Amino acid sequence: MKKMYDKPFAQLCGMVMLGLTLLGSCKKESDYAVDTGNPIVVSYNPAQSVEGVAVTSNLMITFDEIIKKGAGFITISSKDDTQRINVVSDAVTLSTDRRILIINPPDDLKADMQYTVTMDQGIVVDLLDNKYMGFPDKASWTFKTVGASGLALTGLNPLPGSKSASTIKLELNFAADIKKGTGNFSVYETAGNVKVADIGVGSQSVTVTDKKVTIKLGTPLKFGTAYYVLADAGTIVDKEGKAFEGFLQPASWAFTTTTGSNTALLAWLPMDNDLSDASGNALDASLGDLATANVTFVTDPQRGKVASFPAGAYAVFPKHALLRPSLSQSFSFSFWIKTKGIGSDPAIFSNSDWDSGGNPGFVLATDGGDTYTGPGSPGRGWLVKITGDANGVSNRMDWRANETTPQAAALADDKWHMVTVVLDQTAKLLHVYIDAKETVQATKPASFDLNTLKGAPWDSKNDYPFTLFEDGTGKYNSGDDTRKNLSGLMDNVRIYNKALSAAEVAALYAID
Repeated sequence: MKKMYDKPFAQLCGMVMLGLTLLGSCKKESDYAVDTGNPIVVSYNPAQSVEGVAVTSNLMITFDEIIKKGAGFITISSKDDTQRINVVSDAVTLSTDRRILIINPPDDLKADMQYTVTMDQGIVVDLLDNKYMGFPDKASWTFKTVGASGLALTGLNPLPGSKSASTIKLELNFAADIKKGTGNFSVYETAGNVKVADIGVGSQSVTVTDKKVTIKLGTPLKFGTAYYVLADAGTIVDKEGKAFEGFLQPASWAFTTTTGSNTALLAWLPMDNDLSDASGNALDASLGDLATANVTFVTDPQRGKVASFPAGAYAVFPKHALLRPSLSQSFSFSFWIKTKGIGSDPAIFSNSDWDSGGNPGFVLATDGGDTYTGPGSPGRGWLVKITGDANGVSNRMDWRANETTPQAAALADDKWHMVTVVLDQTAKLLHVYIDAKETVQATKPASFDLNTLKGAPWDSKNDYPFTLFEDGTGKYNSGDDTRKNLSGLMDNVRIYNKALSAAEVAALYAID
């Protein structure tokens, strides 16, 4: 088992922030000595064409490499307000990352104004004194400030102009604590101006927490497709009655969704700082609706940054076609976990109602984990249950740690373990691994023979999401005085639409 610092560099250096915060370059420090290109802007904050920007906002420009100040001026202008700022002045600073130039305008911007920002060539240079060459031809940086009585917007996810937007959620951040107003958020496919979603701010799909609005899309957007969002004025208000001015023009919040991973890796949660999906499919997980505690992120001495699930916390993947395995589709999932054994059978990974094992879907659960310490100890230890969605036809499969030959290692012993479950629909075999070692119940076909299943391993009626540290309903663990105490650490959750081979599982264990 490798520690956090052995993870791929691209994973370690990704700087993911919410709203309008910008993505940093993932070059290694040693690369700068051989860099002969000019610094290039990665993104702007405020984003291009965004509306409702706070008049007190700083401007931030992220470059593709470490920079230092050069010479020249940055000009921020509207029809009746112009500020010309020398880059060497105290109004311009570099972030600790040294890729981000921060401009603090000496005077507040004017309300309800369209601003254009221009920058001289050479305002910054890289470590070899290669100059920033200015905007590309026909490019500009414009944004509009909030009106005098309006509520200032400070962040959007996805950024306007993004080419890698999520297909399942939208987020807005404001300058003050907010609450719901009235009106709708409407999502349009740009080609043909086709409305694909009309979401009332009062619906359960829209949640407000402090300064943040999250909009969950009931039907995921298509991959690699251009969209824009319109929002009615007054959909969001602050406690003083100031109202969000809305998005009334398509250019205000337009973006293109991610093209997807186009690989067998459907979802990957590195769990270093959040529940974001690093697979390329943007299938980010989120805190469960019924959770009574938050998932946090801590530094573990063995694995580095990991997710901590205290009692009452659980997370869910979005409902998406990629996460609804068919009866014929091979499927695998893998994750690292560290948890203490408790009694009963709390769910750790599930898309099923665990109130009955006959309900469709997966459950991976501990089972008498407080007594099972490995081969020869009492209790079942842990299990994998799979039932096909087969209209009431009995087709349940059960793999149990204490029934294999030899008996499988303990899962809930307060040590890190990698668990991998593989449904090989070509060979019609279920494989269960702990720390890359497979054990089998050879005398019980219903523990490994996928011909047992008569339907897809998900619930077509209830469409429960893949869930971490709970069952698909979000209610099973919390409904019992023992199970509700389940807690633990988790890292590197991966889901595939292929059957991982034994060699691939071993390789994943070795590098992870």
